[in-house]
Amino acid sequence: MLDTIVLLLLLALVILITWVTIQHYQPPCKNFPPGPWGIPFIGSFVYFSKPIYKNMWELSKQYGSVYSLKIGHDFRVLVSGSDAIKECLVKKGNDYADRPPLWVFQLSNPRALGIANACFEEAFQRRRRFYHTTLRGLGFGKTSMESKITEEITVLLNHFKEIVDTPLDIKDIIYRSVSNIICSITFGKRFEYTDPEFIYMIDTMHKWFELIQKIFRLNAISFLRPFYRNEINHCANVGKDLHRFCQQQIDDHHATFNEDNIRDFIDAYLDEARSQQSIGGFSDEDLQSVLVDLFVAGTDTTATTLNWALLLMILHPSIQEKVFNEIHESIGVNRLPKLDDRKHLPYTEATLLEVQRFASIAPFALAHSALKDSTLCGYDIPKGTIVILNLWSVHHDPKLWPEPDKFDPNRFYDASTETVQKHDSFMPFSAGRRMCMGEQLAKHELFFILLIYGSTVQVCYTCRD
Repeated sequence: MLDTIVLLLLLALVILITWVTIQHYQPPCKNFPPGPWGIPFIGSFVYFSKPIYKNMWELSKQYGSVYSLKIGHDFRVLVSGSDAIKECLVKKGNDYADRPPLWVFQLSNPRALGIANACFEEAFQRRRRFYHTTLRGLGFGKTSMESKITEEITVLLNHFKEIVDTPLDIKDIIYRSVSNIICSITFGKRFEYTDPEFIYMIDTMHKWFELIQKIFRLNAISFLRPFYRNEINHCANVGKDLHRFCQQQIDDHHATFNEDNIRDFIDAYLDEARSQQSIGGFSDEDLQSVLVDLFVAGTDTTATTLNWALLLMILHPSIQEKVFNEIHESIGVNRLPKLDDRKHLPYTEATLLEVQRFASIAPFALAHSALKDSTLCGYDIPKGTIVILNLWSVHHDPKLWPEPDKFDPNRFYDASTETVQKHDSFMPFSAGRRMCMGEQLAKHELFFILLIYGSTVQVCYTCRD
């Protein structure tokens, strides 16, 4: 009798678990993208190990370029491959231009203000047009930015002269020099490399990224958050430190503002806020978030790409030599490079493009969200669905890039015509309505700074047992 009761209880438990699992994985609509099952309430994390973007690429080979994953309580739609990502970001860019309210970013930006994480509402679109127009006027994408970059490069070269013949890890110096360029646009000033406040804020930015990566999975698995209270509080405080740093710059500009002398982005924003008053959501709080977005994005991505470029030059000395020779033949050693030199340096340009493809430092675009009911590659995508785009899959698809794990600038270089070859499936800055606003600035920075290293600094390394 007891054995029968135990068996019935076990059967009931199995039925309950099966029912919960089926309900948990019930798709939000009939024609929703397929995907693997996982563990109830936890989801599909069982399929992931580092690096996650490779795991997601492997799953796309089984389920298709558009498939779904249950992450915690919510479904995510994963998009991989060039054609599917272009459909999402370009052909149907208006349908997927929104951002989901991600908890990890709301720790320091609870109202999702600024550029990166703001919802695609009408007020934000007005502000974004202002951001874009103003930044372009200050040099984003224009040759007027050349003077700001060369000014910083001159300081960088002088710094190297002071430490000549001294081995050093140049990663920190690269971060500071790149960050100073965006600071000159937004704050109207640059910082000395030894400025303790400046060093602290760059270190804070690094720590913020590390903490976000550590707790990012808690976006979906909310019931685990109490077990990570220390990390969560630390991440929130570090993010707020970045906001306080930017608020201090705003306060300094309020004190010295002169509408007849607009010096930088902060002044332009304050001037627009006064003319708009309460219309359009212009406020110090929004400006603070915009500055954090610009400071972080304008520093980390470019600096990380440059670090990859130097590493790849070290690992491929024959490519480094070709870049070196092209620079010296076209520019020589008696002057700094100019933007006009770019057209005479096709192999160097191709090498930069290959660095971005090979490194894919941003393997995922920032998460998108469906603004309305839509479709994607034949599947129905309900309004509000979170969409994750695997840009790494585009840059490492062997059908598009033979031997994708090989570093080869010739993918972008035609030796017979000595010209740069563009590729339709190259999108390191994402694409569509929410693509990176600093694309042109980043390209100019990468070009100038790599040329400086390529023509004046001998990159070398020592192999040790």
